[in-house]
Amino acid sequence: MQNSILIPMGKNPASMAALRRARGIAQHEHTRLYLLHVVEPSETGDVLGAATGAATHALDSEDLARAEAFLEARWDRLNEPMAAVNFVVKAGKLSETIAEEARRLEVDTIIMGTSKSSPKWEGMIGKVKKSTPCKLTIVDEEENVVLEYSPGSSDT
Repeated sequence: MQNSILIPMGKNPASMAALRRARGIAQHEHTRLYLLHVVEPSETGDVLGAATGAATHALDSEDLARAEAFLEARWDRLNEPMAAVNFVVKAGKLSETIAEEARRLEVDTIIMGTSKSSPKWEGMIGKVKKSTPCKLTIVDEEENVVLEYSPGSSDT
C-alpha cells in the first residue's frame, strides 16, 4: 500500500497522464497526493539563477498564486477528485527540487510524465533517478509505463 505520491506537474500532456495514473492508485488505496509545480529561475525572470542553476529569486505572492491556480486547474480537470491532495510550489532546479521534496514529504512514490520527443527527458529523468529516495514511475502521454525504478534495484 502506498501512503503518498508526489506528482511533478508541468504544462505538458504527460504530466496530466501521470496525475491520472496517481489518481487511479489513490482511488483504490488510501493515498495522499502531492502535486508539485517547480518554478525554475528562468520562469521568474531570475537571470542570475537561470545562468547558475541556483534560485536567487524567492517566489513572491503573485508567483505562488499563479502556480497554485495552475495546480488547482490541473486537479479540477479530473472532475472527480477521490483522494487527499496537497499543492506544493517551489522555486529551484527541476530535478533537484523533485528529489528534495520527495525526501521532505517522505513520499513512497514519484510518478512523472514525460514526452520522449523532448530532447532533455532522458537527462532530467536520469538526474531524478540518481537522487530519488523512493520508487520512481515514469509514464508517457498515454499513461504507458516508460520506466519503473526503486533505489537499490535495477531498472525494469
